[in-house]
Amino acid sequence: MKYINFNKTFFLKSIINCCELKYFSGIEIAFLGYSNSGKSTIINCLSNNKKLARVSRSPGCTSTINFFNVLLDFRLVDFPGYGYSKIDNFTQKLLEKNIFFYLQNRKCLKAIVILSDIRFSIKSLDKIILSILKHSLLPILIILTKSDKVSKYNKIKKLLHLRKEISSLNMNITVCSFSKFNKSDIFFIKNQLSTWYFLYKNK
Repeated sequence: MKYINFNKTFFLKSIINCCELKYFSGIEIAFLGYSNSGKSTIINCLSNNKKLARVSRSPGCTSTINFFNVLLDFRLVDFPGYGYSKIDNFTQKLLEKNIFFYLQNRKCLKAIVILSDIRFSIKSLDKIILSILKHSLLPILIILTKSDKVSKYNKIKKLLHLRKEISSLNMNITVCSFSKFNKSDIFFIKNQLSTWYFLYKNK
């Protein structure tokens, strides 16, 4: 099994609207999730660079779609967190429109990572995104973040419950947990992203 060296990942650019997207011949993997679900933390852990993606204690802080180059032909795309109640309705609708457009039209999108705080259930917009992806056949990784905030028993219980909940969808979905303090968690995610990259690179 080949593994990608994520330590050379660097910030490429930010855009506000998907109309700014340009053609890319490589592979993109999108990171989605509610505000404060831990997307920036995971990207920083992947790259072993605490300053790569901005981490804020204030939900709704990230407002741009951020692109990170892992390799010349491989990017991570970090979308702003959705569902933050203090964002005005226009901004929230624009974000949702950008996400839906990207998921349905971006040809170089090869996989999706959805992050959800393990202390809460999968929410409505996550379910809408899953329904949009139903016929895309794209692989999905759902990461239950902040697993260090719950007991080991509750972590296992949450994982089993979610796996059972999504089994009826008949989609290519993998579920895992994540804590920034657990190296095996980040290794699993690196392994999954590497698998996807080499799968599509060789097609």
